[in-house]
Amino acid sequence: MNRISLARTTVAAAAALLTAACGTAAGSSGEGPPAPPAPTTAAVPARVTHTLPADPVRMVLPVTGAESRWTQGLDVFGQQVARTAAADCARADGIGLTEQVPLAFISYAELPDLGFLARHGFGHGTEVPPPTPAPTSAARPSPARSGGPAQIRRCRAEGEAAAEAVRKVYLPVQRAWFGELSATRRAPAVARALRVLPECLADQGYRVRDEEAFFALVDSRLMNAPAADYARVDRALGSAYATCMRPIETVREPMRLELRERFLADHAEEIRELRAALVPALRRAEKAYGLRLAFPTP
Repeated sequence: MNRISLARTTVAAAAALLTAACGTAAGSSGEGPPAPPAPTTAAVPARVTHTLPADPVRMVLPVTGAESRWTQGLDVFGQQVARTAAADCARADGIGLTEQVPLAFISYAELPDLGFLARHGFGHGTEVPPPTPAPTSAARPSPARSGGPAQIRRCRAEGEAAAEAVRKVYLPVQRAWFGELSATRRAPAVARALRVLPECLADQGYRVRDEEAFFALVDSRLMNAPAADYARVDRALGSAYATCMRPIETVREPMRLELRERFLADHAEEIRELRAALVPALRRAEKAYGLRLAFPTP
């Protein structure tokens, strides 16, 4: 999926992330990184947390927006491994790599993080912390020349191989999970709940025909908002969406929880292996590349 707009970037579909790249949650909001305090009128910067879930499987099989923050962090971590390993390769060759777009935590369309959106809106994400250079890397001189295409491809490939060594621990199971998760959106009960969304959004001051039209409106409002008014407009849009989506998520979350229980039972052996291997693999990569796993939190 192409991330072609600001709203769609904020709520990008899970499939787009997975191509790049357990227990039951208690309560309707699910376990996730710390819940936000009450909203305020002033802009409050989003933060990160380094706290892992009690069950690491929740990083891989999220069922709520709050749980998906762990999944976002896991995805960013794989990208950081790829970039750091590629940079190490280039530094060893005395070359520089071409600039890349800064990393970002990207949320999931199937798992809207309503707590985050209500507090920060669509255009204010959590900044990804930069990696801490390893002492050996910091001691090396800056590259003296730009790398040729073949050298850059080789180093990028080394980076992707390093990331794959981490991702292979969880990605096959995660792909299978998101394939099943997307089916819940087509359930009749969800379709009925979504039909009331336009009326609710109209009550909030946004007259649109459906969710997609609201995202188009978000794009337009944010692209045209004066800089001095951007934060207020953004938070108002996020708050309205969160308010109107909560009843829909009240319908969807129990369905996803039940689906995860079935998935855990149907994939019991893979889940046992995942629980045993995931955190050790992440810790090894942290140590090897001077990284620290981080998750967005309001």
